[in-house]
Amino acid sequence: MQLEARLRAFAALARRGSFSAAAEELVISQPAVSKHVAELEAELGTRLVIRGSRRIRLTPAGEFVADHVERAEALVAQAARGARSLAGAETGRLAIATSGTGMYLAVDAIAEFHAAHPRVDLDVQIGTSEPIVELVRAHRAELAIVGGFTAARDVESETLVEDDIVVVAAPGMARSRPTLRDLERLTWISREEGSSTRAAFEAAWRDLGITPSGRISLPSWEAVKLAVAKGAGVSGMSRYAVTTELAAGTLAILRVPGWRVRRHFSLVHARDIPLSPPAERFRAILLNELRKLPGPTARRTPRGGALRSSAKPRRARSGGQKAPLTA
Repeated sequence: MQLEARLRAFAALARRGSFSAAAEELVISQPAVSKHVAELEAELGTRLVIRGSRRIRLTPAGEFVADHVERAEALVAQAARGARSLAGAETGRLAIATSGTGMYLAVDAIAEFHAAHPRVDLDVQIGTSEPIVELVRAHRAELAIVGGFTAARDVESETLVEDDIVVVAAPGMARSRPTLRDLERLTWISREEGSSTRAAFEAAWRDLGITPSGRISLPSWEAVKLAVAKGAGVSGMSRYAVTTELAAGTLAILRVPGWRVRRHFSLVHARDIPLSPPAERFRAILLNELRKLPGPTARRTPRGGALRSSAKPRRARSGGQKAPLTA
């Protein structure tokens, strides 16, 4: 179930802030998005967007229409989930999304959920935190696991577990005691822009006055770990992501003076839309698995008491503005 093409195109444009990003979300061409929006403006007899060289801004009429289209998308999503819920938690489809680091927290819950509910088609998408939240906002994923705490008008965040970001290196390098100036001469390897882990350790650089001379961005944390183990550089990574490598001795923690970077993971879902029975069941399994984790104390709340941002709700769309993923 979904809205007609013109409304979906406009909703994606309002969320993403550019025609190219909207086209990417909808998997259609950029001219097609422009055509749909132009037709909608012609039908309504008013301008909805102010087109810039890179980003768009919504007019007051555009803000009004976008707000109602968002509600319509939510109602359609709720209707679809409600219809599927009549079959209970044993059948249907569940779409979830997770950041690359979040996958290390989710993998056991995914395996347990599939074993318990083999007739539920489980669709898991992996990406950096910012695009993952957009999947929830677009109702393409029911649940998402991301680093940080996201605040937006149309999503809810529940804190799952705290996490330490540690500096890792090949074992031989980690036996040394590098100074901050030594760290500047090393190559730092990370995920691409949009990763909350990367944002967290880059903030630590600024706090410590570090300006690395070399940078490498790779598309997955597994690739980052392989490169670091080969001695290509160092990285800041979630302790949960390197548990296996630390135990095996293929990576080691580099002791950095003054380094203490802690953030948390959140479970994100659409605001004011009840979770489907499969999603409720997955959430329960995930929370149970996280209770078994060693390390920093998890912060959890029962259903109905989910932690929410204290920030004033606001539209996270105009001019591409998004509620930041904190680290």
